[in-house]
Amino acid sequence: MLQFSRKLTVPVALAAVLSMSGTSAVSAAADDQVITRSTFRNVAKKVSPAVVNIKIKSNIVFGRGGQGRVTIPPNFPLDEDMRNLLEQLFERESPNWTPSEREDYRYSRAASGVIIDPQGYVITSNHVIDRSRAEDIEISLPDGRTFDKVKIVGTDDLTDLAVLKIEDATTASLPYVEWGDSDSLEPGDHVIAIGNPLEFNNSVSEGIVSAKHRTINKAAIEDLIQTTAMINPGNSGGALVDLDGRLVGINMAIATSTGLWSGLGFAIPSKTAQKVATQIINTGRVDRGYLGIQMRELTGALASRLNYPNDYGIVVEDVKPDSAAEKAGLQRYDIIAKVNGREVKSIYDMHRQIGARDAGETVDLEVYTDTGDGKLEQKVVKVTLGQRPTREELETLQGGRSPSAPGRVPNRTDTTLGLKVSPNPNGKGVVVDSVERGSRAAMAGVRAGDIIYDVNKKPVSNQQDVQQALRDQSSDSHLLYYERNGVTGLLTIPAR
Repeated sequence: MLQFSRKLTVPVALAAVLSMSGTSAVSAAADDQVITRSTFRNVAKKVSPAVVNIKIKSNIVFGRGGQGRVTIPPNFPLDEDMRNLLEQLFERESPNWTPSEREDYRYSRAASGVIIDPQGYVITSNHVIDRSRAEDIEISLPDGRTFDKVKIVGTDDLTDLAVLKIEDATTASLPYVEWGDSDSLEPGDHVIAIGNPLEFNNSVSEGIVSAKHRTINKAAIEDLIQTTAMINPGNSGGALVDLDGRLVGINMAIATSTGLWSGLGFAIPSKTAQKVATQIINTGRVDRGYLGIQMRELTGALASRLNYPNDYGIVVEDVKPDSAAEKAGLQRYDIIAKVNGREVKSIYDMHRQIGARDAGETVDLEVYTDTGDGKLEQKVVKVTLGQRPTREELETLQGGRSPSAPGRVPNRTDTTLGLKVSPNPNGKGVVVDSVERGSRAAMAGVRAGDIIYDVNKKPVSNQQDVQQALRDQSSDSHLLYYERNGVTGLLTIPAR
């Protein structure tokens, strides 16, 4: 039996076997890296000092609602399941509190980050620090140093990346990790993940690259590395490095049915992370192309209602004023089928094909637009992309209109959809006063407080307009253009 030294890599061993069998060995095998018993140890020693623990601190003040129920402030960053679990826990325990006990608790969620520059710049996942204040962020190093003066340099929600800066550090003494080349990785290559899973700080796990170019729809723009290196909650934002200790990825997510590692981990490649980090450090933001539309995915009912024959594309719900889309002539109800000849199958596709481009680039959109007689005209529209606003700017744009206003007089005449509406005080659209339980409108998701602007592509401003637009429709569904909490959208409702 042929035995190999511990120092032989698989490619070297294979070359030896081929040589003995008379087949010429692959010359590239000599260039492969030798793995010894100290290889992973050396990488861990090199990288671990620069992988930090990021904690988000918050004071929860538990109050009692109108029915005496313990509640958590709505702006506290918890998902709905965790919020319900904590409220139930404290509701159960509250009878055991004495009157002198304060009802406030310190809570921190923790994750990972990587120092990428001796000046104290730290890259992490955007979802780790999302909606947090800089004063609530604390960064701890493995050597015991803790820093609470942290600046949020910038974020990029499309790739789920963020850059922080340690402000009160002696930067000359900060360790950092050098960037590696994620493009050079191939399935089967060894990688090492370092982070703070489940608050076990500076944990090291080893695995291989399982695949490249994965998408899991956790972020709008994805081109992920799949790895078997063990990743768990808390690893987010941590380092994925090669055997030279160079940063080839930022750990992002896992695919699991249990919430814990099941062999499928995903990291943002360094090619993406380095480009995003560099732009954020230099300018505070990421240069991304922007159409200036609000869109929704194409459903079968919506495609049928718009007489669209294909099973791909997205529907334009709204066009932002003075945007690239408006300048190119795009309109509400247009269907964008392709970008530069590539089919658009989801909103994620649009983000990847538009947001991954730079502002100022020109793209060709294959668009289907209504000619006015119910027929669609296919055309190619050239659009020069604008600069994507920051999330704060986008939220300001979306929140510019109020969904309801005082002083309106409800119209109590019911519609055929189960809606009661009244004119919007600003003269545009009608406000939904109530939705009959079990009605077609209720089943479609219409809510009281919504503003309806169009019914079957016809503008409406009162109850009579709504009823007339419903009567004039001959297809098997109605199409509503509406607004809720400053965000507009389209809804289809069965006509019978």
